[in-house]
Amino acid sequence: MEVGNHMKASAQILSELEAVLGRIRRLQAEADTNQPLRFNRRLSDAEQRENERRRDKGDRIAAEIVIANAEAARLRKDYPKALESERAPKQPGPNPALQALYKRREDGQRRLEHLRIERTGYALKAAEGDAEAKKSLSKCCEDQARVATELENLAFAIGGAEKRDAEECREFAERDADEKHRAGLASADALIAWAAKFDNLLGYVSAHYAKLPDLQKALAKSGAIIDTNRTNIIFSAASRDRAAKAAGLHRCFSADGTVTATPLAEAFKSSLRSAVRRPT
Repeated sequence: MEVGNHMKASAQILSELEAVLGRIRRLQAEADTNQPLRFNRRLSDAEQRENERRRDKGDRIAAEIVIANAEAARLRKDYPKALESERAPKQPGPNPALQALYKRREDGQRRLEHLRIERTGYALKAAEGDAEAKKSLSKCCEDQARVATELENLAFAIGGAEKRDAEECREFAERDADEKHRAGLASADALIAWAAKFDNLLGYVSAHYAKLPDLQKALAKSGAIIDTNRTNIIFSAASRDRAAKAAGLHRCFSADGTVTATPLAEAFKSSLRSAVRRPT
């Protein structure tokens, strides 16, 4: 939402939204307390009048809630726009020196128009020979010529100042772009370093996983009686999916995210020992 030429700050919009939502909650509570009376009998005249009052009050509250909801919807729409405006890079406006030149030009233009109007008031009398009018007209002409020359000089000065400001704006944009580029490269370098460490850790996981077949063979050749129904479950991909989810890895690997999160060591401990039985 804009006030004059300025958009409201996001914090102000958020504060107004919270106030409107609070008002809606109070209105809804008030509406609840003004529900019509209901009895399993015929209402008395006083109760009927009370119900009429409550219905009228309820209608007014409902109208206020509609208005408040519309205001809340508008504020919800304005809030992200204000945030976006605040986060956008601020471009430098005209510097104070250029603004002062603009003001001098506006003052000169108003003065020139005033002198033109003033001349029209003296022109007729001066043409008819009025000495005082001739003197005033002559002064108007001199002032008008002086102001016109000043405006021409200001036009040259403003042109130079605008060119200088445009160059400063370009330099600002270049510096801003360079800073953002450097920030982007720094963030990219951090991600690259993270990825390198990730690859390194995956190498450790791969090497560790490569030991599993030999350990499974050692278990099978141990001479103990092995409950293969249990071992087939804990050695399955589903078991590793549950372990991946327990470690939060289901978000970065294509593991089944619907399974129950169970650390692999916990699954092995609970099932593997009971799967190994003493030979009889």
